[in-house]
Amino acid sequence: MKQEKNMKTQEEVFREKVDHYEVCFIDHCPLREQCLRWLVGQYADTTRVMFTTINQRNPMYGNEHCEMFRPNKRAMMKRGFKNMYHDMPGYMERRIRWQLIASFGRRIYFEMRKGDRLITPAQQQTILNVCRANGWQGPINYDGEQEDWLW
Repeated sequence: MKQEKNMKTQEEVFREKVDHYEVCFIDHCPLREQCLRWLVGQYADTTRVMFTTINQRNPMYGNEHCEMFRPNKRAMMKRGFKNMYHDMPGYMERRIRWQLIASFGRRIYFEMRKGDRLITPAQQQTILNVCRANGWQGPINYDGEQEDWLW
């Protein structure tokens, strides 16, 4: 399995992400130092007029139980599974493929399969569960892996 190296620093990644990620500017939040949304927001360009941001007035956010909280931790993501079905019987491959499309949606399934979208640990577990539920006991062959944040 090929492991991709991401040579960008955290600052470079966060500066790129701020333009298309829901950021948070709730400075009184007790979780802010560990939250990706707040950390990415710290790299926001102060000359910009608008960002996609969390509503600071909503009482559901900015507390210990914030639904928008994303931990600042990285995980091993998988990339692509074009060869996953190679050794499976055809009837099993069809059932697994359709169940994965039902779980993730058609667009996301094909983005993950082609390697255009990283596969999170939770999604990897879903893929494994579907394969095992349909009788596949062989390995799940991914095309590569890469460590990244759980955006």
